[in-house]
Amino acid sequence: MGRLGRPRKIGTRYKSGDLRPTEAEIERRKTPRGEVIEPTPETIARRQALFGDYRAVREEVCPVDRVAARLTEEQYHAGRYARTVYARYVVAIRAPRVTAGQLRDFVQGSGEGGMTLEQAIAAKNEYIEAVTAIRRYSLRALKDVERVMRGAPPRSIDNLAIGLTALADHMGMFRREAA
Repeated sequence: MGRLGRPRKIGTRYKSGDLRPTEAEIERRKTPRGEVIEPTPETIARRQALFGDYRAVREEVCPVDRVAARLTEEQYHAGRYARTVYARYVVAIRAPRVTAGQLRDFVQGSGEGGMTLEQAIAAKNEYIEAVTAIRRYSLRALKDVERVMRGAPPRSIDNLAIGLTALADHMGMFRREAA
């Protein structure tokens, strides 16, 4: 007679019964140190306006910065990328401005002239791709990432980490050696 219930995944386990990550999974999670990820033009403009120095590393204007200690480097950069993508999307759809000094104020094309049609289509598509990539993993994770995109703190750090990992996978941050 066979076992009842769902079959367990094969692999070594901790004493608690949780599955241990494989060597390949551990290597995939590691970030090559020393690699510089250049800031986006929006980030440079915002840092210059807020601090007078575009090389400022952390800013307290983004919810991702408040939880950065609990995220991996890839998740942190994916979170900042998500904020930038959302800011471009908001400018592209010409959503009303709620407060001054938001990230959207520093997006290229957010001035009087606005974005060109090509820039707006690219921004919309980039936002849809990012949201779809996160949604494939988890709807709850998407909700927390969307909260961060809008500037609100996440409700669950764990769900945020799952969503940002999905976004980092989509961006190809874990496949650097192939590039």
